[in-house]
Amino acid sequence: MPHDAAFEKSEHPGETALPPGVVSQMSFKATFRWVRRAIHETMDALEAYNLTAEEMASVEIVLAEALNNIVEHAYPPDQPGQINMSLRLRRTGLMVEISDHGKPMPNGRAPLGNHPMAEFDDDPMPEGGYGWYLIRELVQDLIYDRRDGWNILIFRLSIGTGT
Repeated sequence: MPHDAAFEKSEHPGETALPPGVVSQMSFKATFRWVRRAIHETMDALEAYNLTAEEMASVEIVLAEALNNIVEHAYPPDQPGQINMSLRLRRTGLMVEISDHGKPMPNGRAPLGNHPMAEFDDDPMPEGGYGWYLIRELVQDLIYDRRDGWNILIFRLSIGTGT
């Protein structure tokens, strides 16, 4: 496991526990290795909330797609920056906020996430293009903003609502 200096959780020894409703808050280096660890720790934290297997899978897919996009596109490969992530369970679902100090998204907005197969006539298995489609299919209330050099992505997954 990587050295913990590049991975910070909000609950360090001696600090109080996370506030009610806050599932996880962390900051970590924008590398695939750290993304895997962050997703693993987030999924472990979510186990306490008795989510269904389908809900857990949706969270894992969305986090993997969003965080891996930051690693691949926001920072140069030889200069990974930081990713901040916060998850809060609310009455309406799981609110996720992800921020990074990397390059802004193209055209200053999150991709539409059209189904990738709709854009290719001859190639039955195009490479890439599924990430934003999956994100858009699984989340609600997606907001992207660029503020003071930070990319901020906020969305809600309708999970843990008991419906």
